[in-house]
Amino acid sequence: MGFIGIANDVVKITRCLLVNATYGLEKYPQSPAAASKGAVMPPPTADTPDQPRARSRSRLVTGFMGLTFLAAIIPGIIANSNYSKGFDNQKNADLTATNRLVVSFYFIII
Repeated sequence: MGFIGIANDVVKITRCLLVNATYGLEKYPQSPAAASKGAVMPPPTADTPDQPRARSRSRLVTGFMGLTFLAAIIPGIIANSNYSKGFDNQKNADLTATNRLVVSFYFIII
């Protein structure tokens, strides 16, 4: 479950890098990178065009990837909530193991 949280943070950082790179010189003051003034990426040069379609696509793709992590978190919560019940009952222990495998395979597929 910890790797899902780390991967979700990586997607958010990637979104910041992709979106901030699509601002042209005229739209750069509206970007989040301009507000921080200490960004990793330098301000765009005068010949850099504004790319609103690329910005929209990168937000859409990374937003969808964020939702896919939610689909992996829900079975993980269910599996971990039954963990203590598996100490005395083999059926609950098998169910917990199966749910954890589902989360693991889902995370590998992503």
